[in-house]
Amino acid sequence: MAQFSDLFPSRYQHALEGELRETLAGQEGLFYNMLLYQLGWIDEQGVPRHSPSTAFGAGPSGQRLHPVLCLLSCEALLGEFTPALPAAAAIELVHNFRLIHEDIQSGNPNRGQHPTVWWIWGPGQAINAGDGMHALARLALMRLQDRGLSVSRVLKALRLLDQSCLSMCEGQHLDLAFQERLDVGVDAYFKMVAGKTGALMSCALGLGALVATEDDKVVEAFKECGKNLGIAWQIREDIQDLSFDYAQDRQGSAGEQALSSDVLNKKKLLPIVYTLESGDLRTKRELGNIYFKRVLEPQDVQQIVNILNERLALEYAQERARDYCRTAMESLEGVGLSLWAREELEKLCQHIVAGDG
Repeated sequence: MAQFSDLFPSRYQHALEGELRETLAGQEGLFYNMLLYQLGWIDEQGVPRHSPSTAFGAGPSGQRLHPVLCLLSCEALLGEFTPALPAAAAIELVHNFRLIHEDIQSGNPNRGQHPTVWWIWGPGQAINAGDGMHALARLALMRLQDRGLSVSRVLKALRLLDQSCLSMCEGQHLDLAFQERLDVGVDAYFKMVAGKTGALMSCALGLGALVATEDDKVVEAFKECGKNLGIAWQIREDIQDLSFDYAQDRQGSAGEQALSSDVLNKKKLLPIVYTLESGDLRTKRELGNIYFKRVLEPQDVQQIVNILNERLALEYAQERARDYCRTAMESLEGVGLSLWAREELEKLCQHIVAGDG
């Protein structure tokens, strides 16, 4: 299986990390240490990591997918990516603003192999860190003027970033509101995901295009591509959250299970929403009995997965991910996309559909 870091030109990662570090240069103290920790540059004691986050976001911050797409769209249209570096840094900082707040909301003690910011410093300080990421993102975006963009285009970029943040927060609101509901339909799910995940990926590709061209139709095409890629990416995450095996101890008995907090928190993942909407009365009653429990246990999740498998719900979700990837690529028809850029985006689509790590 292809690794994410193999999908895009390696030249992006070093330039991006340099831009991010320049954005935070000269900032000292515990507050900024929380931000540096989230970005994967230091440990919780403030000691630089031996293997800094240069491989597209190793560490708590996750993969550097959004800024990479921003740089890709700019280079695809302009022939170079460096003018979009402030925008790429801004989108990565907004992404981390979302991750920090999402970890608090979901009660995630870890992200990847590292404790989350709130788990180390508490939810109050983590909220401050997340808000700081958002403020720094707007400041980073203003550096576009130093790259030669006019004030009017910088303002358009700020408007796009803020509108995307608002849509993202609305999507996150719906995601939380759906946790205790069983009447969430597929249409409502896609509306939620278009904000929660689609808005930021739309912003990433849109900002890169906005730096490269003043053609509004081209910018809109890249935004539409990003929205659909974001929805497909979230479906991929939903499928992975429901794909697990019981850990076995040396005696062969069932051990602790590595389960997604989204499943245990009753998040309405697409396979679950599809089954609740399309299943027969018996299936809906079985799922309802599980979700009416105050707290879900590992055995409940196994039962949920068994029900989903009976309804071929994971296969349905996989097909919808393919549909959204196809629509994403169709969005760019007619914009004169170079062959290499199309190939890079198609590799991402294959990565999404294959469910690679």
